[in-house]
Amino acid sequence: MQENGRRGEPHGGDGSPADSGQQPPRDTGPMRPAGPAGPWMSPPGGYGWPGGYGRPPRRRKSRYLAYTLVAVLAAVTGAGITSALNQRHRTASTGTSSGNVPRPRDSAASPGSGGLNQQAVASKVEPGVVDIDAAIGYSGGTMSEGTGMVISSGGLVLTNNHVIDQASRIKATLATSGRSYPARVVGYDASQDVALLQLVGARGLRAVSAGNSSQVTLGTPVLAIGNAEGAGGRPATAAGVISGLDMTITPTDEGTGTTETLHGMLRTTADIVPGDSGGPLANAASQVIGMDTANASSSQGAPHVLGYAIPINTALAIAAQIAAGRRSSAIQIGVPGFLGVLVPKGTTSTNPRRQAAQQRQQEEQQGGGIYASPGGGQGPGEPGCVSDDMNPVLPPPGIAPASKGALVDGTLCGTPAASAGLASGDVITAVNGHAVTSPGALTGVISRYRPGTMVTIRWISVSGRMYARSLTLAAAPAQ
Repeated sequence: MQENGRRGEPHGGDGSPADSGQQPPRDTGPMRPAGPAGPWMSPPGGYGWPGGYGRPPRRRKSRYLAYTLVAVLAAVTGAGITSALNQRHRTASTGTSSGNVPRPRDSAASPGSGGLNQQAVASKVEPGVVDIDAAIGYSGGTMSEGTGMVISSGGLVLTNNHVIDQASRIKATLATSGRSYPARVVGYDASQDVALLQLVGARGLRAVSAGNSSQVTLGTPVLAIGNAEGAGGRPATAAGVISGLDMTITPTDEGTGTTETLHGMLRTTADIVPGDSGGPLANAASQVIGMDTANASSSQGAPHVLGYAIPINTALAIAAQIAAGRRSSAIQIGVPGFLGVLVPKGTTSTNPRRQAAQQRQQEEQQGGGIYASPGGGQGPGEPGCVSDDMNPVLPPPGIAPASKGALVDGTLCGTPAASAGLASGDVITAVNGHAVTSPGALTGVISRYRPGTMVTIRWISVSGRMYARSLTLAAAPAQ
């Protein structure tokens, strides 16, 4: 079954009530007001409209990034960062193995009379829950806040890819003890919205118990657990039932129109809200059978909550492939190298002046941007690197006298490109002896290298002077 929606602004979904025909169970806390009919939202901490049944309002510790699943760069009209993924099919070292990823277990019989005891389930699952705080790279200090699940005592954590999308620094805090760890990205599958993290220095952690999502049936009682609204501390919980199996959802990014289709989802009446993403959806036996991912609500008749979770079998299969270092067209191992230049996007031209003209035309249609020129500072007509990529950057009036290459719109402060002296208006012509004929070619060359690799960049300045400098690539934000 296909269910459509829009991320970032309310509009009608399918509006169908839960398959069980029951009102969503309520928490013991005060009820929050329901949202408009069928909205889809996708802040990094979770898809979903924070309305419906089940939870008291929770204060956010910091602002969420603009509603986007695909990439922060979607907000940068006319510019892109050359930090493409290395898509070559080869095995890479991840520092772990697939043996560290648990396999789904047959669902255990629930204790008691077969109902779901919220307090008992929460007490068993919450020690394996972490709050995730991700600093979104080069976006003016924006933080993404979500949830993760510990799946090994050595600190492997499963979460949604959109929780860490574009993150340059990630911190995970055990929800029950408050102990924090820096986290590195082991790998991710953006198409399936699954990411695997490693908590640095962690050992002896308590992992969640994985159930078997293939055994889940309609009406199964479940408990959604997560860092609701990024409040931190002890997780919030919301009870419900499974109301749909094998669902397909297609949320849309309101800023770019980009859609992300997720298949095979579990639908639930549990109130999954922003910040819950990556958290556990547990059954009455305290086994995790899904990963909280999305939410929509309906107001046709009595309000109903429609939450969505990735089946745990699917998430763990992807995590095992990542842990084994098996790269594919969908799975990225680690993060790629990062140069830190802004280049025109949406152009295939090899001529830098043509690249600039096409970019200016796009900006005029979409509201304009700012200039970034050589020197120091930022703003219209002011020289310097750009401190974040949240504002569009236009090419300057002066462009290097080169017939082919990748035009540099600007550099991000603190990156290898800025340190090497690259500036707006320059044209990159080669990397390690490989000719660069366009922005896309530059992306392709950089994608061959990993963080920490030294590369030699050749470019022509606005004055016509030729440069060749060696620099060490940084780690790109996760994508």
